[in-house]
Amino acid sequence: MDDNQKIRPPSARPRRKPAVEAASKPWKEELFSGGLPPAAQPEPEAEPEIKPVSREDLPSTVQAGEIIEDDGGEIEDTDAQPRKRGYRELLEWVLVFAGAALVVILLLRFVAEPIHVDGYSMQDTLAPDEYVLVSKYDYLTKEAVRRFDVVSCKYPTSNKAFVKRVIGLPGETVELAGGELYINGQQMEQDFPLRKDTADYGPVTVPKDHYIVMGDNRANSTDSRDPSVGPLPRNKIEGHVRRVIFPLSEMRAMEDKHRAPLPVTSRLPAEEASN
Repeated sequence: MDDNQKIRPPSARPRRKPAVEAASKPWKEELFSGGLPPAAQPEPEAEPEIKPVSREDLPSTVQAGEIIEDDGGEIEDTDAQPRKRGYRELLEWVLVFAGAALVVILLLRFVAEPIHVDGYSMQDTLAPDEYVLVSKYDYLTKEAVRRFDVVSCKYPTSNKAFVKRVIGLPGETVELAGGELYINGQQMEQDFPLRKDTADYGPVTVPKDHYIVMGDNRANSTDSRDPSVGPLPRNKIEGHVRRVIFPLSEMRAMEDKHRAPLPVTSRLPAEEASN
């Protein structure tokens, strides 16, 4: 060994790069410096195509109404599902109309109803072919019916609704003489539109829970003076006529003459009255 050639210590020797650093680039990039060929590019994952199952595509073993699940996990309804929805909607509409009909029936039974005035028996208070609103709420108690109320009532021989005026109350003695009204022997002022009838009626004692009704057109009214009608039981008086609602030009409220005090004079013979 030459003296000039000195042995370097291990620490002075040049270090070699690790093989990993030398091969820092993948071999594909070194081989294809311009980029990977199309065949080597990673392909994106394609989403599975989901096709709805039509009725024609169903096998013959599948019955209508079954629920079918295709390969994509999507559930398809058959014809039974639309039919069920249709039945459910129909049932809902039936319930809505039934509920509305029940409300109307309750209103007509316990609150109010319109009545058609047929005939001339209530002239000049009511005219033929007018429509009146009858309150049922006013007569929920037996004591609510007052003298001179205009009421809707039914006769024992008919289911038709009549409009009349209450004249006699239970237990009273009612009499018509010369067109004048006498209650228990005392003359009552009839402070409402009245077409008097000179024919006499009574005296008649009104039975318990019964009422005598008459039309305001006394000469042209079939009412309690007729033996086929007579005094009406309380359950035949259905409601209190409160307003005229048609024609619109004739809309008006009915006056409650019984609310005001009525002057009463005793019916006495002429010689006693002169004393």
